[in-house]
Amino acid sequence: MAAVVPQTILTFLTTIEPARLEPLKALLAAIDAYDPAGEWPPLPFAALSRLHFTSLVVLEDGEDGFEPYLVFEHNFDGTLDPYLDDLYQVGADGLHQIYSHCRGYAGTGPGDRDAIIGYLRAHVLKPDAAYVGAPGRTVGRISREQALRAALEATADALVADRSADQAPAPLRRRLQDAVRQRPDSAWAEEPAPPRITAGERAVRWGRLLGAGLLAVVLLPVLLPLLIVFLVVLRVKERGDPTAIPVPEADQVGLLLTREDRIVQNHMASLSLVKPGRFRRRTLRTVLWATSLIAGVSYKGTLSGLDTLHFAHWVLIDDGQRLLFLTNYDGSWENYLDDFIDRAALGLTGIWSNTVNFPRTRFLVFGGARDEPRFKAIARSTQRYTNVWYSAYPHLTVRAIDNTSSIREDLFRPLGESAARRWLWRL
Repeated sequence: MAAVVPQTILTFLTTIEPARLEPLKALLAAIDAYDPAGEWPPLPFAALSRLHFTSLVVLEDGEDGFEPYLVFEHNFDGTLDPYLDDLYQVGADGLHQIYSHCRGYAGTGPGDRDAIIGYLRAHVLKPDAAYVGAPGRTVGRISREQALRAALEATADALVADRSADQAPAPLRRRLQDAVRQRPDSAWAEEPAPPRITAGERAVRWGRLLGAGLLAVVLLPVLLPLLIVFLVVLRVKERGDPTAIPVPEADQVGLLLTREDRIVQNHMASLSLVKPGRFRRRTLRTVLWATSLIAGVSYKGTLSGLDTLHFAHWVLIDDGQRLLFLTNYDGSWENYLDDFIDRAALGLTGIWSNTVNFPRTRFLVFGGARDEPRFKAIARSTQRYTNVWYSAYPHLTVRAIDNTSSIREDLFRPLGESAARRWLWRL
């Protein structure tokens, strides 16, 4: 059985030289316009066999006085070192062109490997909380299983059309198994599929969550007075928090819409200003820590009922003054936010209630996102334009990936009559 390959989520966050901001935006526009399939020759994303999603987002200097940043998001299989090697091998020229616009970059050209990789390492930003919708499924596995499903579906259609063949589930499934065995390029499908997550990793993740809960229970006599003080201070601050929801500018919304709904997936980059003071920053860090624990045990394709998230992560930047949120998701922006409101409003509010101008909340998690018009207005106002975005499988949803994996996993597993029928329905 093949080993489980973990997914890594991170960004490279670099400061853009102000004088190079417009030239960098022009370069990114050229990359985006070249080929949406990720084939820009100096940095062909499609040649990175480990890469699921990537994006390049420019965070421009705003009224809050922060410097302009370049966010280079990566969601990939395995660990950083092999991925950096691949990234340099296929995209040294593109990396040099991009980072020549950023502060502190000292590379002399694409051949300056140490300078390029050293610069990337020095600017790695790991998430404070992250979620993977299809854990254990590498890019290669997703591609192979999708091809297998397509071949099975075509064969099943032909068998169903052949009225002389036995149409009962069990015989039909056996003929499909035989068809796979006869394909020399499908020998891998007869091998047991690697688990999506190992038993050991499950134990570690649940151990962290349950351990945190047990510790809280044990320390409850000590923590209860502190919790009461926290809630009192929180309510005082909530009552006084400004909630002036800025109206999204029409030009900004129009620009964002140009990027959306091109395929079944979308990308969102959001940058929010954290409410001032150590109280809010520490509260937000605690909430993100708890979110990380919950996301760690949400390995069956859903997070708080959301089944449209491929990858998502939250990270505090600028010494905790701003919250950056990056996500690759299925469906439209409107439906995505509706799902958040309907299924994950408590967690959503718990995080963003610590940011400026979020709709009014009660006790951190109540209210807030339930105020749908204001929540969507602030979501648009804090959303940033995605300059470049790449998906390795642009036509697959999380549900489709999960379904296809189940088809492969059960292909040669003994099934009863009713289970065989349900398996056939998956095709």
